Amino acid sequence: MNNYREIETWQAFLGQFIEHPKERERLAKAVRVRSITLQRWAEGLSRPREENIRTLLKHLPAEVYPLFMRLLLRDFPELLKDELPENHFHRHIPSAFYARALSNLALTPQHIYRQSMQDLLLQQIREHLDPDQHGLAISLAQCIPPRLDCKVRSLREIGGLGTPPWPYDLAEKFMFLGAESLVGYAVGKMRSYVINSKDEMTFFPANWTEFERSAAAFPILRQSHVVGGLIISSTQDFFFTEQRLSVIEKYAYLLSCMFEAEDAHPAEEIELQVMPPYALQFPAFLRYNYRVALKFTEAAKARQTVTLQDVRQLVWQEIEDELLQLPLESEIQG
Repeated sequence: MNNYREIETWQAFLGQFIEHPKERERLAKAVRVRSITLQRWAEGLSRPREENIRTLLKHLPAEVYPLFMRLLLRDFPELLKDELPENHFHRHIPSAFYARALSNLALTPQHIYRQSMQDLLLQQIREHLDPDQHGLAISLAQCIPPRLDCKVRSLREIGGLGTPPWPYDLAEKFMFLGAESLVGYAVGKMRSYVINSKDEMTFFPANWTEFERSAAAFPILRQSHVVGGLIISSTQDFFFTEQRLSVIEKYAYLLSCMFEAEDAHPAEEIELQVMPPYALQFPAFLRYNYRVALKFTEAAKARQTVTLQDVRQLVWQEIEDELLQLPLESEIQG
Protein backbone atom coordinates (compact mmCIF):
# COMPACT_ATOMS: atom_id res chain seq x y z
CA MET A 1 0.00 0.00 0.00
CA ASN A 2 1.25 3.51 -0.80
CA ASN A 3 2.73 5.85 1.79
CA TYR A 4 -0.26 7.99 2.80
CA ARG A 5 1.53 9.82 5.61
CA GLU A 6 2.86 12.53 3.29
CA ILE A 7 -0.66 13.50 2.21
CA GLU A 8 -2.07 16.70 3.71
CA THR A 9 -5.77 16.68 2.69
CA TRP A 10 -8.53 14.11 2.78
CA GLN A 11 -9.22 14.73 -0.92
CA ALA A 12 -5.63 13.82 -1.85
CA PHE A 13 -5.87 10.75 0.40
CA LEU A 14 -9.09 9.60 -1.27
CA GLY A 15 -7.66 10.23 -4.73
CA GLN A 16 -4.64 8.06 -4.02
CA PHE A 17 -6.74 5.36 -2.39
CA ILE A 18 -9.16 5.00 -5.31
CA GLU A 19 -6.31 4.68 -7.83
CA HIS A 20 -6.81 0.98 -7.23
CA PRO A 21 -9.81 -0.01 -9.42
CA LYS A 22 -11.01 -2.70 -7.00
CA GLU A 23 -10.99 -0.31 -4.05
CA ARG A 24 -12.73 2.39 -6.10
CA GLU A 25 -15.54 0.01 -7.07
CA ARG A 26 -15.81 -1.41 -3.56
CA LEU A 27 -16.11 2.02 -1.95
CA ALA A 28 -18.54 3.32 -4.59
CA LYS A 29 -20.79 0.32 -3.97
CA ALA A 30 -20.55 0.70 -0.18
CA VAL A 31 -21.35 4.42 -0.26
CA ARG A 32 -23.98 3.89 -2.98
CA VAL A 33 -22.55 6.42 -5.41
CA ARG A 34 -20.98 6.15 -8.84
CA SER A 35 -17.21 5.81 -9.22
CA ILE A 36 -17.10 9.17 -10.96
CA THR A 37 -18.63 10.74 -7.83
CA LEU A 38 -15.73 9.48 -5.72
CA GLN A 39 -13.37 10.96 -8.27
CA ARG A 40 -15.13 14.34 -8.13
CA TRP A 41 -14.85 14.34 -4.34
CA ALA A 42 -11.13 13.59 -4.59
CA GLU A 43 -10.60 16.42 -7.08
CA GLY A 44 -12.58 18.89 -4.98
CA LEU A 45 -15.20 19.38 -7.70
CA SER A 46 -18.01 18.45 -5.35
CA ARG A 47 -18.43 17.95 -1.60
CA PRO A 48 -19.86 14.75 -0.13
CA ARG A 49 -22.74 14.85 2.30
CA GLU A 50 -21.99 14.06 5.90
CA GLU A 51 -23.79 10.72 5.68
CA ASN A 52 -21.61 9.74 2.70
CA ILE A 53 -18.45 10.49 4.67
CA ARG A 54 -19.65 8.44 7.65
CA THR A 55 -20.39 5.47 5.39
CA LEU A 56 -17.03 5.86 3.69
CA LEU A 57 -15.25 5.77 7.05
CA LYS A 58 -16.93 2.50 7.99
CA HIS A 59 -15.53 0.78 4.90
CA LEU A 60 -11.90 1.88 5.09
CA PRO A 61 -9.14 -0.57 6.12
CA ALA A 62 -8.20 -0.28 9.79
CA GLU A 63 -4.59 0.67 9.04
CA VAL A 64 -5.54 3.85 7.13
CA TYR A 65 -8.62 4.85 9.11
CA PRO A 66 -6.87 7.03 11.78
CA LEU A 67 -5.02 9.15 9.23
CA PHE A 68 -8.06 9.65 7.01
CA MET A 69 -10.16 10.54 10.05
CA ARG A 70 -7.60 13.13 11.18
CA LEU A 71 -7.59 14.73 7.72
CA LEU A 72 -11.39 14.73 7.55
CA LEU A 73 -11.77 16.51 10.89
CA ARG A 74 -10.46 19.74 9.38
CA ASP A 75 -13.56 19.95 7.16
CA PHE A 76 -15.97 17.74 9.10
CA PRO A 77 -15.37 18.35 12.85
CA GLU A 78 -18.86 17.10 13.59
CA LEU A 79 -17.71 13.54 12.81
CA LEU A 80 -16.42 13.26 16.37
CA LYS A 81 -20.02 13.15 17.53
CA ASP A 82 -20.40 9.77 15.86
CA GLU A 83 -17.02 8.46 16.88
CA LEU A 84 -17.45 9.30 20.55
CA PRO A 85 -21.02 9.54 21.80
CA GLU A 86 -21.45 12.67 23.87
CA ASN A 87 -24.90 11.96 25.25
CA HIS A 88 -23.46 10.81 28.59
CA PHE A 89 -20.72 13.42 28.73
CA HIS A 90 -21.16 16.49 30.93
CA ARG A 91 -19.19 19.43 29.60
CA HIS A 92 -18.66 20.99 33.01
CA ILE A 93 -17.47 19.74 36.37
CA PRO A 94 -20.60 19.52 38.58
CA SER A 95 -20.86 22.36 41.09
CA ALA A 96 -21.66 19.78 43.76
CA PHE A 97 -18.23 18.23 43.22
CA TYR A 98 -16.50 21.59 43.66
CA ALA A 99 -18.34 21.91 46.98
CA ARG A 100 -17.23 18.42 48.00
CA ALA A 101 -13.60 19.15 47.09
CA LEU A 102 -13.62 22.38 49.10
CA SER A 103 -15.19 20.58 52.04
CA ASN A 104 -12.42 17.98 51.85
CA LEU A 105 -9.82 20.76 51.83
CA ALA A 106 -11.34 22.43 54.86
CA LEU A 107 -12.19 19.46 57.07
CA THR A 108 -9.76 16.59 56.36
CA PRO A 109 -6.87 16.19 58.84
CA GLN A 110 -3.50 17.03 57.32
CA HIS A 111 -1.92 13.59 57.68
CA ILE A 112 -4.57 11.95 55.45
CA TYR A 113 -5.54 14.96 53.36
CA ARG A 114 -3.37 14.36 50.27
CA GLN A 115 -4.43 10.76 49.80
CA SER A 116 -8.04 11.67 50.47
CA MET A 117 -8.04 14.43 47.85
CA GLN A 118 -6.18 12.25 45.37
CA ASP A 119 -8.75 9.45 45.70
CA LEU A 120 -11.63 11.90 45.45
CA LEU A 121 -10.34 13.59 42.30
CA LEU A 122 -9.16 10.52 40.41
CA GLN A 123 -12.46 8.71 41.01
CA GLN A 124 -14.38 11.76 39.81
CA ILE A 125 -12.24 12.08 36.66
CA ARG A 126 -12.72 8.39 35.95
CA GLU A 127 -16.50 8.55 36.25
CA HIS A 128 -16.80 11.84 34.39
CA LEU A 129 -14.68 10.94 31.36
CA ASP A 130 -15.58 7.27 30.95
CA PRO A 131 -19.01 6.57 32.51
CA ASP A 132 -19.64 3.69 30.09
CA GLN A 133 -16.19 2.17 30.66
CA HIS A 134 -14.89 2.10 27.10
CA GLY A 135 -11.33 2.09 28.42
CA LEU A 136 -9.52 4.90 30.24
CA ALA A 137 -6.32 5.12 32.31
CA ILE A 138 -5.60 8.09 34.58
CA SER A 139 -2.21 8.60 36.22
CA LEU A 140 -0.87 11.33 38.44
CA ALA A 141 2.86 12.16 38.52
CA GLN A 142 4.76 14.40 40.92
CA CYS A 143 8.15 16.06 40.56
CA ILE A 144 10.91 14.34 42.48
CA PRO A 145 12.22 17.12 44.76
CA PRO A 146 15.76 18.04 43.72
CA ARG A 147 18.72 17.83 46.01
CA LEU A 148 20.23 21.13 47.13
CA ASP A 149 21.33 23.32 44.20
CA CYS A 150 20.10 20.75 41.66
CA LYS A 151 17.32 20.66 39.06
CA VAL A 152 14.12 18.61 38.96
CA ARG A 153 15.23 15.64 36.88
CA SER A 154 12.19 13.36 36.84
CA LEU A 155 8.58 12.74 37.83
CA ARG A 156 7.22 9.78 39.76
CA GLU A 157 3.76 8.33 39.31
CA ILE A 158 1.97 8.52 42.64
CA GLY A 159 -1.57 7.41 41.83
CA GLY A 160 -3.74 6.03 39.09
CA LEU A 161 -7.15 4.56 38.26
CA GLY A 162 -8.51 2.84 35.18
CA THR A 163 -11.53 1.31 33.51
CA PRO A 164 -11.35 -2.04 31.64
CA PRO A 165 -9.22 -3.27 29.95
CA TRP A 166 -6.99 -1.52 32.52
CA PRO A 167 -7.34 -2.55 36.17
CA TYR A 168 -9.19 -0.25 38.55
CA ASP A 169 -6.03 0.45 40.59
CA LEU A 170 -2.95 1.21 38.49
CA ALA A 171 -0.61 1.28 41.49
CA GLU A 172 1.28 -1.87 40.46
CA LYS A 173 3.17 -0.17 37.65
CA PHE A 174 4.10 3.23 39.04
CA MET A 175 7.34 4.43 37.50
CA PHE A 176 9.69 7.34 37.00
CA LEU A 177 9.01 9.50 33.95
CA GLY A 178 11.17 12.11 32.28
CA ALA A 179 11.90 13.82 28.99
CA GLU A 180 11.08 10.62 27.08
CA SER A 181 7.40 10.83 28.08
CA LEU A 182 4.48 12.95 26.93
CA VAL A 183 3.83 14.14 30.47
CA GLY A 184 7.50 15.05 30.83
CA TYR A 185 7.21 17.12 27.68
CA ALA A 186 4.06 18.82 29.02
CA VAL A 187 5.73 19.59 32.35
CA GLY A 188 8.87 20.92 30.66
CA LYS A 189 6.86 23.21 28.38
CA MET A 190 4.26 24.01 31.08
CA ARG A 191 1.34 23.37 28.72
CA SER A 192 -0.87 20.47 27.70
CA TYR A 193 -0.16 18.13 24.79
CA VAL A 194 -2.39 15.62 23.03
CA ILE A 195 -1.77 12.73 20.64
CA ASN A 196 -5.19 11.72 19.36
CA SER A 197 -4.13 8.57 17.53
CA LYS A 198 -1.34 6.07 18.00
CA ASP A 199 -0.86 6.19 14.21
CA GLU A 200 -0.61 9.98 14.10
CA MET A 201 2.70 11.49 13.05
CA THR A 202 4.02 13.69 15.85
CA PHE A 203 7.23 15.17 17.20
CA PHE A 204 6.04 14.72 20.79
CA PRO A 205 7.61 11.87 22.77
CA ALA A 206 5.29 8.93 23.40
CA ASN A 207 5.93 5.48 24.83
CA TRP A 208 2.73 3.62 24.01
CA THR A 209 1.60 0.92 26.40
CA GLU A 210 -0.82 -1.92 25.84
CA PHE A 211 -4.40 -0.81 25.02
CA GLU A 212 -3.48 2.88 24.43
CA ARG A 213 -4.77 4.50 21.25
CA SER A 214 -4.71 8.18 22.29
CA ALA A 215 -3.15 10.12 25.15
CA ALA A 216 -3.09 13.56 26.73
CA ALA A 217 -0.85 15.13 29.35
CA PHE A 218 -1.39 18.26 31.44
CA PRO A 219 1.02 20.00 33.79
CA ILE A 220 -0.22 20.54 37.33
CA LEU A 221 0.67 24.04 38.43
CA ARG A 222 0.52 25.84 41.75
CA GLN A 223 0.89 29.61 41.60
CA SER A 224 2.58 29.25 38.18
CA HIS A 225 5.10 26.74 39.55
CA VAL A 226 5.20 23.09 38.51
CA VAL A 227 4.02 20.34 40.85
CA GLY A 228 3.71 17.44 38.43
CA GLY A 229 1.48 16.19 35.66
CA LEU A 230 -1.77 14.45 34.80
CA ILE A 231 -1.70 11.66 32.19
CA ILE A 232 -4.86 10.28 30.59
CA SER A 233 -4.92 7.45 28.04
CA SER A 234 -7.84 6.04 26.06
CA THR A 235 -8.45 2.86 24.10
CA GLN A 236 -10.17 5.02 21.46
CA ASP A 237 -8.68 7.08 18.67
CA PHE A 238 -9.66 10.76 18.75
CA PHE A 239 -10.99 10.52 22.30
CA PHE A 240 -9.77 13.98 23.25
CA THR A 241 -12.36 16.35 21.84
CA GLU A 242 -12.22 20.04 22.69
CA GLN A 243 -14.95 19.55 25.29
CA ARG A 244 -13.06 16.76 27.02
CA LEU A 245 -9.78 18.67 26.97
CA SER A 246 -11.48 21.69 28.53
CA VAL A 247 -12.85 19.55 31.36
CA ILE A 248 -9.52 17.78 31.93
CA GLU A 249 -7.76 21.14 32.18
CA LYS A 250 -10.13 22.14 34.99
CA TYR A 251 -9.42 18.87 36.81
CA ALA A 252 -5.69 19.62 36.50
CA TYR A 253 -6.38 22.93 38.24
CA LEU A 254 -8.25 21.12 41.02
CA LEU A 255 -5.42 18.62 41.46
CA SER A 256 -3.14 21.47 42.49
CA CYS A 257 -5.17 21.59 45.73
CA MET A 258 -3.52 18.31 46.75
CA PHE A 259 -0.09 19.84 47.13
CA GLU A 260 1.77 22.25 49.37
CA ALA A 261 3.87 25.26 48.37
CA GLU A 262 7.11 23.32 48.89
CA ASP A 263 5.99 20.77 46.27
CA ALA A 264 6.02 23.41 43.52
CA HIS A 265 9.08 24.31 41.44
CA PRO A 266 9.72 27.33 39.19
CA ALA A 267 10.20 26.68 35.47
CA GLU A 268 13.93 27.37 35.66
CA GLU A 269 14.35 24.45 38.08
CA ILE A 270 12.82 21.93 35.66
CA GLU A 271 15.43 20.00 33.66
CA LEU A 272 13.97 16.55 33.08
CA GLN A 273 16.28 13.74 32.02
CA VAL A 274 15.54 10.62 29.98
CA MET A 275 14.47 7.81 32.30
CA PRO A 276 14.98 4.11 31.51
CA PRO A 277 12.02 1.87 30.58
CA TYR A 278 9.89 0.27 33.29
CA ALA A 279 11.54 -3.15 32.91
CA LEU A 280 14.85 -1.61 34.03
CA GLN A 281 13.21 0.46 36.76
CA PHE A 282 11.28 -2.37 38.40
CA PRO A 283 14.21 -4.07 40.25
CA ALA A 284 14.99 -0.78 42.02
CA PHE A 285 11.47 -0.72 43.52
CA LEU A 286 11.65 -4.22 45.05
CA ARG A 287 13.72 -3.13 48.07
CA TYR A 288 11.92 0.17 48.60
CA ASN A 289 10.30 -0.76 51.94
CA TYR A 290 13.56 -2.25 53.18
CA ARG A 291 15.43 0.90 52.28
CA VAL A 292 12.89 3.07 54.11
CA ALA A 293 13.20 0.90 57.24
CA LEU A 294 16.98 1.03 56.99
CA LYS A 295 16.94 4.84 56.95
CA PHE A 296 14.94 4.87 60.17
CA THR A 297 17.39 2.46 61.76
CA GLU A 298 20.34 4.61 60.72
CA ALA A 299 18.62 7.75 62.03
CA ALA A 300 17.91 6.05 65.36
CA LYS A 301 21.55 5.02 65.73
CA ALA A 302 22.62 8.58 65.01
CA ARG A 303 19.93 9.89 67.38
CA GLN A 304 18.34 11.92 64.62
CA THR A 305 14.66 12.69 64.37
CA VAL A 306 13.21 12.08 60.90
CA THR A 307 9.70 11.91 59.49
CA LEU A 308 8.31 9.23 57.20
CA GLN A 309 7.88 11.83 54.47
CA ASP A 310 11.54 12.89 54.72
CA VAL A 311 12.75 9.30 54.60
CA ARG A 312 10.59 8.38 51.63
CA GLN A 313 11.79 11.45 49.74
CA LEU A 314 15.42 10.56 50.38
CA VAL A 315 14.89 6.98 49.17
CA TRP A 316 13.16 8.16 45.98
CA GLN A 317 16.03 10.57 45.33
CA GLU A 318 18.52 7.73 45.72
CA ILE A 319 16.53 5.51 43.36
CA GLU A 320 16.36 8.37 40.86
CA ASP A 321 20.17 8.65 41.00
CA GLU A 322 20.53 4.93 40.34
CA LEU A 323 18.09 4.93 37.44
CA LEU A 324 19.77 7.89 35.76
CA GLN A 325 23.05 5.96 35.79
CA LEU A 326 21.58 2.90 34.06
CA PRO A 327 21.86 4.14 30.44
CA LEU A 328 25.54 5.06 30.95
CA GLU A 329 26.23 1.62 32.41
CA SER A 330 24.53 -0.01 29.42
CA GLU A 331 26.69 1.99 27.01
CA ILE A 332 29.85 0.94 28.83
CA GLN A 333 28.84 -2.73 28.77
CA GLY A 334 27.96 -2.47 25.08
